[in-house]
Amino acid sequence: MTFSMRRFRAMVTKEWKDGIRNPHILLNAGMPILLAVLFSQKDNNAEDLTFLAIPILVAISITGAFVQAAMIAEEKEKNTLRALMLSPASKLEVLAGKSATTVLFAILVIAVCVAVSGVPDVNLMYLSIMTLLLLVIFMAFGTLIGLIARTASESSIVGLPVLLVFIFGPIFVPGFEVPALMDIIRWLPSHQFIAAVQELLQGGGLRQIQGHLLQLTVWMVLTGALCFAAYSRQRYEK
Repeated sequence: MTFSMRRFRAMVTKEWKDGIRNPHILLNAGMPILLAVLFSQKDNNAEDLTFLAIPILVAISITGAFVQAAMIAEEKEKNTLRALMLSPASKLEVLAGKSATTVLFAILVIAVCVAVSGVPDVNLMYLSIMTLLLLVIFMAFGTLIGLIARTASESSIVGLPVLLVFIFGPIFVPGFEVPALMDIIRWLPSHQFIAAVQELLQGGGLRQIQGHLLQLTVWMVLTGALCFAAYSRQRYEK
């Protein structure tokens, strides 16, 4: 089945109109910006990741995972997701159409967070690539959460462990000095992102972050494949 731009544009237009009228989605989009404003009020230095990494991570997790999950779960709640799954639209068209609005929201929120927080002298191209990879990963997680949850409100509850483990785990676990937990945290994409940002803040380049980029790419491929598999299974479940 060929990819139809007409169907894709129709889905994107519908999702965008629904999204900008949804107070739950708008509230989620505003939370990372508020956090960035709060962090911008403190004295920051080049070694302090909180003023840059945390607002970006929270923006990606909320707009990438939670907003995506809420949009998918809302379609399930309205019994319209099944119609999309059984329509002539391909899996790629549906998932890309549902994700395009999330990407737009995420880019806007991340841009505002970065502008508010202030960006140090780092390679913006590498930072943008890592941010995009992490966004795709969390959008895949959000799609999975939305397919699992029964309602839009339930998606926030199901997705809460994502925020706690994948976002705050790499930030707070190192302070506990528990080697077993740290061995697990090191594999998380959010930890790879933070480690790469640290390298950039210290003047590193591609050589220093190529391992982190590779692991983020592997995470993107694995979560994407899992997302397509879960969608296919959901399509044929009664």
